[in-house]
Amino acid sequence: MNINNALYDYATAMARVRLIRWQEMPDFSIYSDQLLQLVRDELSFMSFSGDVLVTKSMVNNYVKWGMMPKPIKKKYDKLQIVYVLVITLLKPILPIMKIKEGIQLQILVEGHENAYNSFCTALEESFQEVFLPIIEQKQMYTFKARTISADKLAISSITLALSSKLLTEKIIETKITQLGKPIQNEGDSRDQ
Repeated sequence: MNINNALYDYATAMARVRLIRWQEMPDFSIYSDQLLQLVRDELSFMSFSGDVLVTKSMVNNYVKWGMMPKPIKKKYDKLQIVYVLVITLLKPILPIMKIKEGIQLQILVEGHENAYNSFCTALEESFQEVFLPIIEQKQMYTFKARTISADKLAISSITLALSSKLLTEKIIETKITQLGKPIQNEGDSRDQ
């Protein structure tokens, strides 16, 4: 696989991603600005060219749609932080209502703390599975077989999808930069 330095550096950083675990979350309630900053800091690896990962109005909508518990006196606790982290990670991959159903399913299977920590582990394993072959600079990209228990199949599948999506976006971005050619839409008037 012929890779450039930007893709190699990106893959190296992504293979090292580690999400904050339940027990590492603040044991006190925080305000929305603090929540947003925590989520942005934790998920900075998701941000491409100024993308906005999460806003106060997004969080308000998640509460309004019943996707997460309401804040208490405008403060967010550990549970709400986890919801915002997971929703923000998954919204590029799944429709918002499927995310809600998936979260509810994992909570039923494992409880809040275990469901979140399992999600973190699955995401980190998926990142390593997808990005380590880039670092190793192999000529053939081979997915390794992974044994997954039935109760973890959903989170393993979605985290692998997210990892693959991020890799695909970075490959396209770096190839375009490497080729130095702007992309033109079919309807671009300069082509006619």
